[in-house]
Amino acid sequence: MTRKKPFFTLRDKTKLKNNRDQATVIMKLTKNYYQLDALEQFTELLPKQAIILELDEQLSSHMIYFAKYASAEKIYVPTEERKKEVQKNMWHNHIQQVETVENDPEAWHTWLPSVHLIHFSKRIVHQAMVEQLLPHLANHAVLWLETENTDYDDLLATRNYHKVHSLPGHAVYTFQAQQTAAEQEDSTDVEKKVLAWLETYKGEIDEIANEFAKQQINMEAKHQRQLEKQKQLATKKWNEQVTEHQKELHQLTSQLTDSYAVVQYISDAWNAEKMVNHDLNQRIYTLLEAEKPVLLALKERNIAQQKELAILRQENKQLTKQWKQLHTKYERLNNTKVIRFMRKYWHLKKSRKLRNDT
Repeated sequence: MTRKKPFFTLRDKTKLKNNRDQATVIMKLTKNYYQLDALEQFTELLPKQAIILELDEQLSSHMIYFAKYASAEKIYVPTEERKKEVQKNMWHNHIQQVETVENDPEAWHTWLPSVHLIHFSKRIVHQAMVEQLLPHLANHAVLWLETENTDYDDLLATRNYHKVHSLPGHAVYTFQAQQTAAEQEDSTDVEKKVLAWLETYKGEIDEIANEFAKQQINMEAKHQRQLEKQKQLATKKWNEQVTEHQKELHQLTSQLTDSYAVVQYISDAWNAEKMVNHDLNQRIYTLLEAEKPVLLALKERNIAQQKELAILRQENKQLTKQWKQLHTKYERLNNTKVIRFMRKYWHLKKSRKLRNDT
């Protein structure tokens, strides 16, 4: 059996304790944070150096994500059974912002108003917990509930918390203050004052509009004069360019005529040379016809000589063969004992004769 590894690793090299809960199974399959889409969206609602309350001690991945990617200043985690596990997860990932607290909401009143985000997981969320925490929250707190139960809308609305984001199985509530009667009256007075100011400055606005219209008319007239001037300049320039192009066209036409004349001269010369070559070819053909019998006779003579040469070569081969045979016989005869003895005898006789002569 393979031994179970105590930790598993995510894509960003985050190490987490290997448990058997649903969140761990999903993270091991995806190699990423649990509820990553929700974490990315809800992180955008947080300010920098935010303070977060994570109510589910099983979600160490949420704490690490907020510490790494939301730059959280402090993350409170109420713990009962997994305090050591949370501490080990934070120690292995070098996270120092997480602080474990007792699972007693009555003891949180000192720091609860400073919290910016509270996460109620599906395992933790219930109305009693929400009702117990609501009176102690500040207006900047964001509530993240893993539920689709609309009963929480009415409950949170009593404290001016209204839903601003929703995902399948998730809801986010923020504080939205209601205007009092005095504030509404003040806003009405402001509107009246604004309308009075608008009436006061309406005449001035009309004068400015008339002045602007006059300036616009003058600008249009000036612009029209400039257009006419530019049109005249463009017409003059266009006429000059047309004249230059006509001159260039005349020059090109004359050059083209000269080129035609040169081409015609070359064509005539080529035709004359072609006729001369034709006459020469005819004379060559006539001479070849006259010399044809002589060439045929020479060819026949050459064939006869080739045959005679072949016969002589055959005879030469036979004579060479006979000579080789005779030479072989001579060599054999010359190397016999009798001939060698006779050769010595004649040599000795010749040497004695020379002595007698001397």
